[in-house]
Amino acid sequence: MEHRRRQHHPRQVHGERELGTSTYSGQRYGADYRFADPVSASDPAWYKVDIPATGTYQVAVWYSANAGYNDVTPYIVVTPTGNQIVNVNQRANGGKWVSLGNFTLSAGDENKVGVSRWTAGTGYVIADAVKVTRIS
Repeated sequence: MEHRRRQHHPRQVHGERELGTSTYSGQRYGADYRFADPVSASDPAWYKVDIPATGTYQVAVWYSANAGYNDVTPYIVVTPTGNQIVNVNQRANGGKWVSLGNFTLSAGDENKVGVSRWTAGTGYVIADAVKVTRIS
């Protein structure tokens, strides 16, 4: 079985118009991370990921946890059958890889994972890093 690990850092986030950059938390992945207030609009920050072949991949995210961060952060995973939404409590389990699950991803170098600011939760939405690992 082939395994591929792709780690994507904040500077590879697309759609950063309203995102700030911070080094506040020591739980960050790399030099910094992005943050933004929630909004009632579809305005995700996208991670562009190069998927070498259509298959099943584990998608994991890294974020800093803080009581002032969002408790219902929506992550969007683009699959051949439509976008899948996974909500994450960014007040807990930060500073490590947190799995969103296993998903079928299509081959191509394109936006595959997004962090949406459209949430009923309160607190900053954090966009730090994404890791995509081939399962099959």
